[in-house]
Amino acid sequence: MKRLAPLTTAILAAALVGCAATPRAYNPEESRALNLARAGGIYDMDLRDSGDGSRSYSKGMLVPLLDLASLATSFDAPLRHLSGSLTFLFNATDIVITPDNPSARPSLMGWMPASMATSEAQAYEQYVDLVDQAIRLAANDMALSATKLSNVETPEIDGHPLVLWSIESAEHGCGVNQCVAAYNIKTPNRWKSPAYVEGAEPESYNIAANHPENYSRLVFRQSGEQLSFPVDEFYRTVSGALPSWMVVYFPPGTIIQDGEPLPYPVLYEQGQRLMFKEPDHE
Repeated sequence: MKRLAPLTTAILAAALVGCAATPRAYNPEESRALNLARAGGIYDMDLRDSGDGSRSYSKGMLVPLLDLASLATSFDAPLRHLSGSLTFLFNATDIVITPDNPSARPSLMGWMPASMATSEAQAYEQYVDLVDQAIRLAANDMALSATKLSNVETPEIDGHPLVLWSIESAEHGCGVNQCVAAYNIKTPNRWKSPAYVEGAEPESYNIAANHPENYSRLVFRQSGEQLSFPVDEFYRTVSGALPSWMVVYFPPGTIIQDGEPLPYPVLYEQGQRLMFKEPDHE
């Protein structure tokens, strides 16, 4: 293998140091959604802007799905203290799927101001409290019954357990054990915040989406043939209750609206659903 010349090595090292010390600058030729996604660690080129935002994912709806045989096994080995129905729902969610590319999976990203915590462990607890609070507020606003399942053992990601909420609503077809919201928070890293993240400080405790397995996510799933729950409204409401420095990304086929999956990616920020539209078309 040919060795790098000393000058080339020095230039490469300087470039890497610069990347490690500087948050991503805003690209005016990209949508706000794409800028936030890139800042949050969704770097792969499957995700991009398009004229109207409907053609912003190069692989269309090739989001991996579990087959029926895999789903059926969830009844054979339920999570401890969790009913078979809820275990089925849990195993059917995107939260147990880890596609190679960050753009192919739901991701929760954030830049918690460094002044809010004194350590990564404390920042993790703060993130959990904030997401729990957002789910409670969303449930109240949407007249849902939401119960955090505390007496449940779930798998861990990056050393932290998945968190499950049981959601009930007769109006939206969510009976007992029919709907679940699940999320996890990876261990936050001390990092620098992009200047265009609302409400952030220069230094932050960041949760990013670029790790192949240890990334944060938030998903909602409903069982049954009639998918009548307003998933888009739920994500909008949760997003609106989260701090302005937290955003949620979803790939094509994962947002159900009017009973049908959206065929394009979206990003939620401060209660707004952003599309990946070229700036000239926004």
